[in-house]
This record gives sequence, structure tokens and C-alpha cells, in this order.
Amino acid sequence: MNIPVDYEKRMAKIREQMAGADIDIFIGTRQVSLSFVAGAFVPWRSAVIVTRDGYACLITMLLDLERLKDESWLTNIFPYAPLPGMDLWDLVVNQVREQGMEKARIGIELGHSPRGNTGYLFATEYELLKKELPGAEFVSALSVMDRATYVKEPSEVLLLRQAAAMADAAMERVKESLYVGITETEIAGIGEMELRRLGSEYHWAVTGSSEVASGYRASYHMNGTTQPTPKIVQKGENIIADFHPLCRLYYSDLAHNFIMGSPTHEQWKLAEAYLETAQTIVSNFKAGTKVGDVHAAVMEKLNSLGYTQYTIPSFGHGLGIMGHEWYPPIVASEEYQDVVLEKNAVEVAFLAMSIPGVCGMRLECPILVTEEGGEMLCKTPLELTVVDV
Repeated sequence: MNIPVDYEKRMAKIREQMAGADIDIFIGTRQVSLSFVAGAFVPWRSAVIVTRDGYACLITMLLDLERLKDESWLTNIFPYAPLPGMDLWDLVVNQVREQGMEKARIGIELGHSPRGNTGYLFATEYELLKKELPGAEFVSALSVMDRATYVKEPSEVLLLRQAAAMADAAMERVKESLYVGITETEIAGIGEMELRRLGSEYHWAVTGSSEVASGYRASYHMNGTTQPTPKIVQKGENIIADFHPLCRLYYSDLAHNFIMGSPTHEQWKLAEAYLETAQTIVSNFKAGTKVGDVHAAVMEKLNSLGYTQYTIPSFGHGLGIMGHEWYPPIVASEEYQDVVLEKNAVEVAFLAMSIPGVCGMRLECPILVTEEGGEMLCKTPLELTVVDV
């Protein structure tokens, strides 16, 4: 599928955010910044530099230079190596100086995250920059890329739809393949094979690629992370499958729930509460709604159903290009409660409900924010799938 991306428009969005923050030059190290600026997969510790007057470059590992020159739209790509004068930060400082920005207001990506390799600036790197550029003013500029990547362009929505279709196909293939005696790792492999067949480039989840859990492993208290194991699936057990394809750097994230044979009364009760809550989340992803109001609406639904104590109190996170898997989260936080959901933003609806000894259920599905409410980009039904055994 040929879906052209307007990189000049993308850079204009970044510079608009830089101007709003009064930043002269931006040094991006997070994965989202590398992906959005370079338009290519950048796996190594790297940096992108963007100035308000139109310059942009990527500094990356020497061994990846030729591939990135081929795959990125950028013309300014420079290699670093563990040699005197060729270190990453030697080259970053040189680029700042070459642009005449030694005394500029420089935006950098300071911060932290519960996720692992997100790419925030290390303390040692920050100290080095301050030492080498003593006349500069350094400011944390996370909002530059968070805001520039938040609302999606039409081409980005198309890529997200394509990734979502891959996830649906993987889940359908898993559904067709389930049987008593299958292992969690085999389930993961069936889904991943379908994703690769359809062109998924990378299974990106920080939680360990594809996630599969069955039986007691699907019902840990406050359960939201389940790497597959060789555990054998038994009759009467529920299964959580969670896949994460990547289409031309754009994510999808789909979790679905199965049960092997007829559910018990308690499992049906949980499934019904889960479905009502999931529908509440999706319908509240409406343009103009504040994150805090979405969270409050879902908590009200859980309280009315009596399942609050069995549910993780977090109901979504942002989604987009590789590295954009957080802003804004749907959590009860002063930092995010007043963030307004905007038309053509994409959020992953997240729901994890589990009762140890009964079953556990998880929702993850990318949702396009519209003026009418959320549009599910994945078409896999929210309802529990009962597998006839």
C-alpha cells in the first residue's frame, strides 16, 4: 500500500511547538522523536536535531548509517562511533556549534517513564552538554514531540488502520487454531506468523513482544502483563492474547479474551461487566472530552457494577508512531486530567479486570477520537469469545 507521508508538514508541526515553547534548537533522544523526525526505524542510541530556521539532522550508530540513508527522508545523517572525537555527544555538540546555537535556548528530553528504553536524556549526557555548551540555556521540551505527534494526519490514520487490520487477522487466526492442549508459546507463534505474513515489521511491546496467558496466569490480581510460557491450555480456562504489529513505523495493540468451553456463572458475570465497562471507555473517547472526565466516567461504571476492586484504574494510553505509546494516558493524574481529547488523536482503550480463581480479561484496542465518540480501528469484537471444545 502506497501511503505518502508529508515530512515537510511534519517538521512544520515540530517547529510550531518549538516556537510556542520559545526553543531555538531541539535535541530529541526519545524513540518517538527519532521515529517521527527520521521516518525510519532507529534502534540505537541516537539523536535528532531540529532548528527553528529549517535545519534537521540525525546522528546515529556508524553500523546503521547506510540503511538509514536509504530508508530515511533526511539528507543530513551523520555516523558516530566509540572513537575519540566521534562519540554521539561530540557530534551533537559540533552540530549545535555549526548552527551557531552555542548560546541558544536548547530543548532536551528530560524525564522518566515506567516503560524501559524510552530514550530520555541520561544524567551524564545532560552534564556533558552543560559543560560543553556553557552559554546555552537548557529546558525540558517533552511537550514538543508529545504535541506534534498527538493529532494524526490522514496518512498516519491510514497506517494505523493497516496495522489494526494486521492485528485483527492475527487474532482471527488464533481463534481458528485454539484447542485443549495448545501451549501459550504456540498461540503467540500462530499470531506472530500471521502478522509477519501480512507485513508486520516488528513486534514492539515493552512487555515482551506478544503476550499470551491462560488459566491462573490470566487471572493474577491487577494483571496487565503476560509473556507467553510453555504452559498447556486446559478445558475451562480463559485465554488472553495480546498482539502488537508495526506497519511502516505505526503501531497497533490488540488484546482479546477467549474461554475454552462453556463459562461458569462467575465467569459470565465478569465477562458481562467487562463488556459494559469496555463500551463505556470507547464511547467516552469523544473529541472535546478531558482525560479526567473519561477516567471518572469509567470509574462510575465500575462502581455501579461492583468490580472496582478487580480492575486496574488506568483506561488507556496514546498510540501512534514507534515510540508514541503513552501521551496522554487515561489515568487519575493532575499531570493529564485536563488534557483534552482532540479529533483524530488515537488512544488505546485499556481495561484489565481479573478475579483470581475465576478468570481475567483484558482490552487493548486503538480508538480514533471523533466528534461522535471513539471509533475502534480494530474490528475484533469486545465480547468474550467462547471456543467450542
